[in-house]
Amino acid sequence: MKIMQADGQERQVTLVWLGLVALTLGSAWLGEGLASIGITAALVALIVAIKGLLVIRYYMGLTGRGSRLGQVMRLYFVVVPLLILLAGGAGAVLS
Repeated sequence: MKIMQADGQERQVTLVWLGLVALTLGSAWLGEGLASIGITAALVALIVAIKGLLVIRYYMGLTGRGSRLGQVMRLYFVVVPLLILLAGGAGAVLS
């Protein structure tokens, strides 16, 4: 029973890792300048938030509600995308 459970967890972690790789490659592709600055900033901010939440949940083990570190990390992955959006908005205005 434990072997099957471990296999399921390994599969889940592998799928999350592949998702993180795909999101990273998507960010690099967006960086090639295929869209306007504002749209690119919004998409990158969304990708950063998704990647952050996946890392917190599956690799850091901070899923408990009472975890202060988990709360700080969740706040971090709200603040950083907002800063990306602000920088993208400023870049769009300046260009």
